[in-house]
Amino acid sequence: MRLRLEKRPSPSQFMLFATPLMAVALTMVIGGFVFTLIGFDGFGAVREIFFTPLMNPLKWQDLAVKATPLVIIAVGLSIGYRANVWNIGAEGQYVLGGLSATGIVLLTQDMSGPWILPLMAVAGIAGGMAWVAVPAWLRTRYKVNEILTTLMLTYVSVNLLNYLVFGPWKSPRAFGQPQTIAFSADQSLPYIIPGTIVQLGAPIAVIIALVAWFVMSRSLFGYQVRTVGAAPYAARHGGFSANQTIWVSLLVGGGLAGLAGMLEAAGPFGRMVPQFPTGYGFTAIIVAFLGRLNPIGILIAGIVLAITFVGGEVAQTTIAFPYPAVGIFQSMMLFFLLAGDVLVRYRVRIGNRASAGDSTSEASA
Repeated sequence: MRLRLEKRPSPSQFMLFATPLMAVALTMVIGGFVFTLIGFDGFGAVREIFFTPLMNPLKWQDLAVKATPLVIIAVGLSIGYRANVWNIGAEGQYVLGGLSATGIVLLTQDMSGPWILPLMAVAGIAGGMAWVAVPAWLRTRYKVNEILTTLMLTYVSVNLLNYLVFGPWKSPRAFGQPQTIAFSADQSLPYIIPGTIVQLGAPIAVIIALVAWFVMSRSLFGYQVRTVGAAPYAARHGGFSANQTIWVSLLVGGGLAGLAGMLEAAGPFGRMVPQFPTGYGFTAIIVAFLGRLNPIGILIAGIVLAITFVGGEVAQTTIAFPYPAVGIFQSMMLFFLLAGDVLVRYRVRIGNRASAGDSTSEASA
């Protein structure tokens, strides 16, 4: 007996939008049961992770801080994913963006002026783009899978970071700690809400999402990306270059990841340290899909994932829930989302053999 996935003629638009909500709900219910069975306060963890950050106004500013890099990186990734270009190494591009911005800090440590922060932003974007240019070249020139190359370069970036902060960039005033000098006021993001920790990066993330929505839905470039991703042969006959789309989508994704790295280095971190890679680049993949690869949806999804980060810190202190387990909740969310997408687009049929002419795929039961 075999299970057949029979493609639906027209997926339900309601279910396409409801699936992310169902994925979050299933994550809370099943995650609560699973962690209870292995000896933790599973439903207490669900309460602290998913609800406490929303009910405690003091945590709202933390949500803005955590959501900022997730939204910026996920928007960049979504453009590539719409074109079937799979950048999995945004974490490495994020790290290079932070390192490039830190390089400007070290070059301008004895200078001041409002021009330093924009220069750091340009350097961060350029660093992310340069890091992703290698996979783009390998993909377009030698057809090397960008999933592998972007992911492997992430580990190279982490080793480069460690070499610099343990070596030539290590501050002589850090009492032996592996870190750079602290960024000055002109090298740091300003606070936009007095008395909070919300910095300039939060409105930048919103602006990027809105601009990306307009570009992807109202411009020729957005149409090109969607066409290359959905129908590459038709795109070629229509005059759209697949290689050009690969280059542009990867560079945009890498540049935005680098910008996110610059904003984190000049914002919450205020210096470069070995702990700078925080997993934002990987979590942003979940954000992109949870937001349906739509920049407006990504804004909402970024807040949802930020809730899990902030809530995980709360659960760690209130019920001694291990913080790394938050990643399991996030992974479950992605799993349920992708599984739901399959069921929305396909019907499950049971039979011995697929009939000829059916648009089906088979999997052994």
